[in-house]
Amino acid sequence: MKKIIIIPTYNEKKNIHNIVPEIFSQVPDTHILVVDDSSPDKTGEVADALADKYLKVRVIHHEKNMGYGATLKDGFLSAKLDYVFYTDGDNQFDLNELKKFVALIPYSDIVVGYRKRKQYSLYRKFTSLCYNYLLKLIFDIHFWDIDCAFKLFRTDLFRKIRINSVDAFIDAEIMLKAKLLDYTVTEIGVMHLPRVDGISTGARPSVIMRTIREVFEYRKEYII
Repeated sequence: MKKIIIIPTYNEKKNIHNIVPEIFSQVPDTHILVVDDSSPDKTGEVADALADKYLKVRVIHHEKNMGYGATLKDGFLSAKLDYVFYTDGDNQFDLNELKKFVALIPYSDIVVGYRKRKQYSLYRKFTSLCYNYLLKLIFDIHFWDIDCAFKLFRTDLFRKIRINSVDAFIDAEIMLKAKLLDYTVTEIGVMHLPRVDGISTGARPSVIMRTIREVFEYRKEYII
């Protein structure tokens, strides 16, 4: 079973420099695809240097900033191996936990992490709580932490669905469409670490409003 790990990045030059070698130390038989969303801090150059160093690292560069969902989507659509795992480039997860996800491959089509203790501000925790509750209310899906950026998928899922989201709704959209296709899902708790480098761009009012719009656009298209 061949695996590829997708890392969407934006302004994470210090973090990506650490994440890539750490992944190889934990899961040496994997491939890595870094998707840089036109970072102005030279994240793309650091990623290219890592690709020069490691044969199993590939980099996709966006010529202009396209947003989180579009960046993650590019990674999923470029994945050609049997399984695809993704984690954000902010280095806020213990990559040693990758082994637990890989061990579940024979038993589940999708393995979804949930952060046991989120290392965010109270504002971020509140918006995340409201978002997860909204998804449960509208779509009757029950995940502890649907937008946790620590997930493993059977890659063939992305040849069967069309991803429309270009923002934070992408995780929920994928899980909703996987549910319609009867993909099996296992949830597992993971550690969430404080951000050491870089600046988070999530939970801005503009991102929240675009995500809410995508939620109701999906509801209108697929539920009504």
